[in-house]
Amino acid sequence: MDPLTHTLAGANLAATRLGGTTRFATAALVLGANLPDVDSILYFTGHQDAAFGFRRGWTHGILALLVLPFLQTAVLLLVDRLRPNPARPANGRMLLLLSALAILTHPTLDWLNTYGMRWLMPFRGTWFYGDSVYIMDPWLWLILGAGYLVGKRPTPLLIGLWVFFTGAIVWVVWRRSTEYLAVVALVAVMLLVALLWRTQKHLAGAALVLATLYIGGRLTIHALTVRAVQRELPQAARIATGPHPIDPRRWNVIAQTPHEYRFGDYIWGEGLTLYPETRRVPVDSPEYRAARAHPDVDGFMTWARFPSYTVEREGGVTRVTLSDARRAGGSARVVVLP
Repeated sequence: MDPLTHTLAGANLAATRLGGTTRFATAALVLGANLPDVDSILYFTGHQDAAFGFRRGWTHGILALLVLPFLQTAVLLLVDRLRPNPARPANGRMLLLLSALAILTHPTLDWLNTYGMRWLMPFRGTWFYGDSVYIMDPWLWLILGAGYLVGKRPTPLLIGLWVFFTGAIVWVVWRRSTEYLAVVALVAVMLLVALLWRTQKHLAGAALVLATLYIGGRLTIHALTVRAVQRELPQAARIATGPHPIDPRRWNVIAQTPHEYRFGDYIWGEGLTLYPETRRVPVDSPEYRAARAHPDVDGFMTWARFPSYTVEREGGVTRVTLSDARRAGGSARVVVLP
């Protein structure tokens, strides 16, 4: 999921009674909810493919779930020792429990979308896909954002955070899908209203329950959608149905038949619609073997779920374009062979 969703998950946990259990409880919950994404720092090293292959692996898998809570707790206890508060010392055991809870929310939320998660890293690199919640889900922003903001005093910090996250999301959506800018604007306005709404009510706990029910509903609809598509495409060896960012009735479909990938939409109440576009399922060839073994695409091939390739020859040069059917027109890699 996007950083806003992870942050709101931790913030809502901190806004419940958990946030008052010990000194630095809020820090443990909010930082822990984002900590596994420390692997994204690799994108700033210039090694894009290595970063691609490392994402949602070591820092998200089972070993990280065991180690990261201890590391975060150790840092918080060090801060407590350097800046002690005799009236309210930090409880190490409670910080460890809160850190473990918050860190667990991160890969759980990441698993829900089509990007996937490698739960067993570093022991096995198997990808697991929830395929049920869009990676930037406006309904989760609204549920968790309103739950956290209602009853809060509109301090300059909270208003500044609202401006920052609104600006960041508008920038991302503007670059990718401008048709959803109106939805982003609507959610942003509703969250601002929630922040400015004067009430003594606190809805963080209710928001967490509602978000859990929403996710459960999405998972259920996804499972039913996969079954419905399987009935209509019995020849498909693999089927992936991805969520629409707004409409829970609409699901994007990728179906792998023996020789090609088929694409379409499944809309509840209307059924399955397949597009004429297809993409060839990769067959073994010297060019494909050489391209996928190239060190510059190792991370990409680790991530690719529905790989495909094309070969172009010109002037004695062979170009192999590797792609993933999940990202038609995007995230392709070109390997030049001698």
